[in-house]
Amino acid sequence: MDMQTSALTRARHQLETQGRFPGGALPGDITESWLRSLSHGLDPLERSRRLIQSSTEFTATCQMHADLIRFARPELELLFDQIAGSNFMIALGSPEGVVLDTMHDPQFAETEAGAQVIPGSVWSEELRGTNAMGVCIATGRPAQVYGGEHFLRAHGDVSCISAPIFDGAGRLAGVLDASSMSAVRQQHTAALVQMSASSIENSLIRARHDRSIVLQFHPRPEYLGTLSMGMLVLGEDLTVTAINRKGEMFLTGFPRLMGESFDRIFEQPFAAIQRRLAEGETLRIRDRIGSAVSLRAVANRASFALARRLRPVAVEEAPARNLFRDVVVEDAALWQRLQALPDAARRGVVIAISGETGTGKALIARLAHAAMGRQGPLVVLDGRMPGDADLPQLLGAEGQPGLLQQANGGTLLLDEVTALPQMVQAALAAVMDSGEYRQPRTGALIRCDLRLVSVTSEADGLAGLLPALRYRLEGFRLELPPLRKRSDLAALASRFARTVRHEARISDPALARLGAHDWPGNLHELRATIIQAMLTCADEVLELRDLDPLLPPDGAPEEAECCNQCAGVPWKESQCEAIRAAVQRHEGNVSLAARALGMSRTTIYKHLGDQPQASLRPRNL
Repeated sequence: MDMQTSALTRARHQLETQGRFPGGALPGDITESWLRSLSHGLDPLERSRRLIQSSTEFTATCQMHADLIRFARPELELLFDQIAGSNFMIALGSPEGVVLDTMHDPQFAETEAGAQVIPGSVWSEELRGTNAMGVCIATGRPAQVYGGEHFLRAHGDVSCISAPIFDGAGRLAGVLDASSMSAVRQQHTAALVQMSASSIENSLIRARHDRSIVLQFHPRPEYLGTLSMGMLVLGEDLTVTAINRKGEMFLTGFPRLMGESFDRIFEQPFAAIQRRLAEGETLRIRDRIGSAVSLRAVANRASFALARRLRPVAVEEAPARNLFRDVVVEDAALWQRLQALPDAARRGVVIAISGETGTGKALIARLAHAAMGRQGPLVVLDGRMPGDADLPQLLGAEGQPGLLQQANGGTLLLDEVTALPQMVQAALAAVMDSGEYRQPRTGALIRCDLRLVSVTSEADGLAGLLPALRYRLEGFRLELPPLRKRSDLAALASRFARTVRHEARISDPALARLGAHDWPGNLHELRATIIQAMLTCADEVLELRDLDPLLPPDGAPEEAECCNQCAGVPWKESQCEAIRAAVQRHEGNVSLAARALGMSRTTIYKHLGDQPQASLRPRNL
């Protein structure tokens, strides 16, 4: 037994027998949390209670934090893939400690902790004592709580790691948590959790300030667009209305930032550089303390409106390069396809985006919305989410505005449109024809002015839709290529590597190894692989040996053949073979293959329909 474990054992004994414990025996944040737990009147020997919100309360909580849930879900899935192993889960919490969303492996789900940490359960310090989510909420800092460090003995078999998510205005927006049955301290996992929390934070700031000037800045220009960048949001009076945590670190010399004028922070006044920012230029500028940073404007509705105001004649041919300046696109064929998107978006053409899972469809959809330059919000209708894709949610019910009404003046994004129920498809087709609909409960006629963007990962694109909707959505069609068919993999890998280490480089043998992999999970899989490799490599250079544990052996035999329904169509065969090869690599475990590919198990089974059932049976980890 090491000294730290022995000190914890003694502290727990005194806590449980005397209601106090020796100062200095525990890490500072755990000591403070135990003291707070005692002040809340909690008993360390109390059995864990099922503290869960009612269905009505949880629905209201989810509606209140809808943006957080939407932007966090992709990060939850990516983090779930990155934390390899068993007996673990990922959870998203509200600022009040309500679990909003979870992902867990089957083994963790069968434990007592798995039965406790479920959507709707509450994990504040006041109710549960010391736990990572509760500590994170109480302090506003990342927290790690291992085994017996939990205040309640009932939680002593779990270890949890949490990171806060802020809203840019200094307020807590949520908490990201990773829990496992392991008692070993997991700094690798802690780093991944904090990176994912930063990514969610940046997404929230961009989405909530789409009508404000949002600036990216960093001392090094190559780190703009990465998790290392600072983000600064300017209001109409050019004062700071939001800033991310990285931005606060870069501007630590100022006593206050919120409400401070841009012209008082930086040497050059905004009026002197606004034209260059609107044109997408990256500028070198000094703050009043004398530190130099590279600065550019995020492509959103505000930056496009600024460009129109400053260049009224040139707005019709505003370059696509301006829209995609935050995106790595060095593949000539893909760039050729993307150039027409801004003009189609401005003209109000319905946009249909297709491509395999992980090819960047959601990102391109958000850029299309920004290019439209409309005042309304981007509202998402997700065909895969139970309860999200039904008529009451679309048209409104019980006094709640539906998604159509919420998207009025903006954009309705139909995510995985082919999964929408036929009743919803028919309703959408009718609205696209008339521009109006009747509210089911009141019968009131409601007009809606919105633009539509559809996204699907189905190989047949929109073919699975009702004809009435399908032909109305086939306006500007954009198919995003899989990563294996792009020529800019090295540039993408380098961008992901620099999100972990500023000076990161990838050796030529490692790049060759990356190029030899087929990347069935596309950008999601590449990002997860690069981040894991960079977190474990010895220095700033990612070598071939760092990739070996994360990728199948080079030149490993791929015996997968495409299924009968995909045979004869080259691009279908390629996708199908990648799916079946992934199942082979995971020894027939469909769940693991689906997780690695970022696909549903239903999609995997569709491509395995002609294989023997024995080869499809999921195996235990």
